[in-house]
Amino acid sequence: MEPEAMQANDTSGQKSTVAELEFDNNTSKRVAYSEWEFTIVAPFEIEVRNATYGPFEDEHTYRVMIDERGIPVSCTCPGFKHHHEPNGRVGKHMLAVAAIGGPTLLDAAAAFSPHTTPSGDRETETIADRSDADDGSPTAETEPETCPNGNARCDGPNGDGLSCFNCYRGRESPTV
Repeated sequence: MEPEAMQANDTSGQKSTVAELEFDNNTSKRVAYSEWEFTIVAPFEIEVRNATYGPFEDEHTYRVMIDERGIPVSCTCPGFKHHHEPNGRVGKHMLAVAAIGGPTLLDAAAAFSPHTTPSGDRETETIADRSDADDGSPTAETEPETCPNGNARCDGPNGDGLSCFNCYRGRESPTV
């Protein structure tokens, strides 16, 4: 039996993508209990990152390919190649694309065109552009608050937003 997070809630009469996939209970649980990030990198190709691994999440990033119907068909994960594919099942990255990313992600990946450009112009700024002309160090006004641990969702130890555990632990205690 699937955990509630993986059960399809399809009222349109059409079969959901998740319902078309073969997966085991352990795979379903791992998908439900993990934090996922998705990036469409090419037509029918989605980069899947298991953010549950924190600073080691880059080591847990793989590519899932989908077919024209939006069904995940392959993954670059070694677990899929050696365990799931020979058993006719999808792995956790493929299931995460279908269940967590859902139709919005699958439709966007199918419609993705590498020839489209983002709306609005963006200027890029390098560290050299922000460097002070005198000593080469970034200026205080333009240096962004960032996590020294590389966590993209952390505002750093002195940021106004939510900090990761290491930055929170490293904050200076307020003086009373």
